[in-house]
Amino acid sequence: MVCLALLVFALTPNFYPAYPSSARELAASASTASGHGLSWLHSNGSVILDSQDRQVLLRGMNVTGLEEAKDMRPGPVPTSQDFAEMQADGFDVIRLPINWSRLEPRPGVMSSSYLDLIRSVVNDAAAHGIYTILDMHNIDWSIYYGGDGAPSWATAGGLPRSFPLGSPWNRHLAPGVLASYGIFWADLGGWQQDVTQVWSYVAKAFRDDSAVAAFDLWNEPHPFPIPSGLFEKKYLLPFEANVITHLAAVAPHQMWITEQTLDFGLPTYVGPLPYPNQIYSSHVFATLLEPPWQKPTPEYAIPLNLLEDQAKEAGAAPWVGEIGAGGGASNQAWVAKEMNEMDKYHLGWAYWDWDEGGSWAFKRNPARLKIVARAYPRATPGSLDTLSYDYHDGQLVVDFTGDASTHPLLVEVPSFFRNFTVTSSDPAHDVSSKLDSKTHILSVRIKDSQLHHQLRIHLTA
Repeated sequence: MVCLALLVFALTPNFYPAYPSSARELAASASTASGHGLSWLHSNGSVILDSQDRQVLLRGMNVTGLEEAKDMRPGPVPTSQDFAEMQADGFDVIRLPINWSRLEPRPGVMSSSYLDLIRSVVNDAAAHGIYTILDMHNIDWSIYYGGDGAPSWATAGGLPRSFPLGSPWNRHLAPGVLASYGIFWADLGGWQQDVTQVWSYVAKAFRDDSAVAAFDLWNEPHPFPIPSGLFEKKYLLPFEANVITHLAAVAPHQMWITEQTLDFGLPTYVGPLPYPNQIYSSHVFATLLEPPWQKPTPEYAIPLNLLEDQAKEAGAAPWVGEIGAGGGASNQAWVAKEMNEMDKYHLGWAYWDWDEGGSWAFKRNPARLKIVARAYPRATPGSLDTLSYDYHDGQLVVDFTGDASTHPLLVEVPSFFRNFTVTSSDPAHDVSSKLDSKTHILSVRIKDSQLHHQLRIHLTA
């Protein structure tokens, strides 16, 4: 009888709360930029677009300085100098992990000082032309168990904090961690309501700020102890639907990021949520997170094809929220291949990490600068058809279909390039280009009536 009841439960269609009609109307009118002039962004369910309907990739860094964590060593709080360096490297977004534990240190009590710190980072990034994605980060449930995310008062505190295995599995499989996830996803402790209230507190603060591009609702959701497949359909999707519809009434202009389940290759379920403005994100590392782990030669087409397929099923624009690797020559080669594949799939990403305390930090791997800091189209009129970049010789190839006469193609150019030449399939007299030495953005206008364009941009020091 129990098995039959579970089967009926699994097969019963989900019914999601309605998206606020007022939010749809307000989102449609979001054309006036705020937050240092950054355009409002939106998702059409396939790609990210700016207010001129140019395709936007969003490429940049994860910044861990606002985390309260034991599972890693968060970097320092980023400064204006950090963002000046990011802008010089050609990055246009940060993914900013924030913690429930710091937002609601005591039940029902929100931290205005932590919110002010978040706002300060957002403003500093925006002053350098960089968007922020706010990420509700959670690994191994809580700092109480040696991870990060939930406050210590929202835990299954009477259960063991560790499992008799080496790190990190001692945390991953700790009875307290698994029980806390079970309580949360089954919504037995009221914690989902707390998270929704915390998100609402954050969303109200940034509802009118176009520099905050999106809210990443929950970092790396994993199913255990609930079976994969059942977890996504009956627990994760309803949670995401509830948070989105609550936030849409508060902050209708921002995009919603839902993440691929961290399921270690188990059968999963992806379904569409009936809401606008969605991004579907995966985390793709050089060593991968799928079995067999630590592949000697990672196969990037596997996770990237999966991301494209799942994003289409979800009705959302694909994006990679975490990508990268630690130090060392082999990791260097993997990252180079990763970055080339991101171009091939026309994907945006946030590299892990800018200045974390460990070996993964971008700032601690100077040899990786010219591999990761790449030239790429920041905003493409119409649709981006082909993208490739050779970091050895600074050759960028962009094919796109659209009108670039009114709203130009914008290309991010890392500051170690000072000169450029543009070769186009269009007549030379119809093409004009200018590189802004302050913003490091190359603007290309094409006056002719052709809609398909192929550009070869050769960058030199």
